[in-house]
Amino acid sequence: MKRILLMAVGLAFLFSVSSAFAQVVTPMYFNGGYQGNNWYNGPEGGVGTGFYDGSINNVNVGPGQATAGMICDDYYDNITAGEHWTATGYQASSLNASNIGNMLFGTANWGAVVGGWTGVQGYQALAYLANDMFTNAIGNSSMQSSISQALWYLTSLAIGRGFSINCLDAQAQSLVAYVENLANDPALSTYANLFIYTQPFNPNGPQEMWGEVAVPEGGAALMYLLLAGITCFGAMFYSRRQRGIGDLA
Repeated sequence: MKRILLMAVGLAFLFSVSSAFAQVVTPMYFNGGYQGNNWYNGPEGGVGTGFYDGSINNVNVGPGQATAGMICDDYYDNITAGEHWTATGYQASSLNASNIGNMLFGTANWGAVVGGWTGVQGYQALAYLANDMFTNAIGNSSMQSSISQALWYLTSLAIGRGFSINCLDAQAQSLVAYVENLANDPALSTYANLFIYTQPFNPNGPQEMWGEVAVPEGGAALMYLLLAGITCFGAMFYSRRQRGIGDLA
């Protein structure tokens, strides 16, 4: 009876750990600054492009900060200057077929972009573009704008709200053509430097962002806590066995 009670206590502990930490949220903040050119040819008129300024997990991002900024891949959701929100952070290199559905566009129809594409392949293209901005476009507002346009074109197509590629500038059109050839898109596992801050639990909320600020992942944090709980449960069970053996001696 005592052993059954002990097991119940252990399972209750694991359940409480799972419930409390299944989702590790990251505080996000947009201060209104952006570093790319304004783009006027999309369905929603003039919008700011390129790196957005603010903070990720209380780390300032933007000009003069440790990292250049954060990159929006989500055209139709909006944020405003001074807005705070929470997101779940994922390291891009950890994404695969089993967890890509946690991304805002992970279950979108990427076959509408390129026939046969899956969410993983769609995010390979997005990762290439985000990495290109961090690698080659810092301080280049025109290139930042082109990369933003390419990102928005791809995700908008995937959710069935696409617009003509002729809306994009020439450089953005070239980028789209490049990443639509999957052979040009490295595997997601190569992007250990990139993180995605997403909120699939609130798809009509603030935008999904890419950045270089490392944050604890919900799944990883949960696994560590579950392992700790299992270890604790094991220790309790071992202690109970030892007492039982002592009683027999």
